[in-house]
Order: sequence, then structure tokens, then C-alpha cells
Amino acid sequence: MNGIFKSTRTGIAAVLLAGITLLSFRSASAVRKSCGRLLACTEAVQAAQGDASAEIGALEACWRKESRLLHYFVPNQPLTDLNEAILRLDALNRSQSDELTAELDAVRADLLWISEQEASVF
Repeated sequence: MNGIFKSTRTGIAAVLLAGITLLSFRSASAVRKSCGRLLACTEAVQAAQGDASAEIGALEACWRKESRLLHYFVPNQPLTDLNEAILRLDALNRSQSDELTAELDAVRADLLWISEQEASVF
């Protein structure tokens, strides 16, 4: 009788460990995919010639969609900084500021950092 409980406990532990490992891999994959989509939108803004209002609008829409998922797996501070930077882009574009390129580079760097931090868990 004691052998049955021991084997059951081992089985439960193995299932829990497998579940946690699977969830960890899934979260890392989800963060990398979300960051990849956001990076693609950022590159579209960088590639735009002249007025990039449409591309910035697409980036903001992509951010609203992807940030929901990222809030589950990434600490709030990097996401808050990224949110501020993305929302600042439209104002910089409308004023034809030279800072737009630097802000886009900062957004890109933040996204790459978040993606690498998630990957470094493994």
C-alpha cells in the first residue's frame, strides 16, 4: 500500500514539474513573438518617408494588443517606460522633431532587452 502512494506522489510531482516547465517555455515564446511583432511595427515607422502618422498609429494599435499579454510575463517598469516612449512618437512626428529617430531606437532597444531577458531565463 505504501508503494502505491509513493508512486502516485512521484507521478504528481512529475506532472507538476512538466507543467511548470511547459508554462515557462510558453511564456518565453509568447514574449518573444509579441516583441517580434512590435519590432516589425517599429521598423515600419523607421522605414516610412516623410509623415509616419499611419505607421505610428499601427504601432500604437499593435502595442495596445500586445501589451496585454506582456503584462502577464514582464515586470511593470519596463512596460511603463516603453508605453511612454511609444505614446510620445506621435507628438514627435507631428512636430517633425529630430528626436523621433532617437525615440524609435530607444523603443527598439527596450523591446530587444525585454525579449533577451525572457530568453535568458533558460
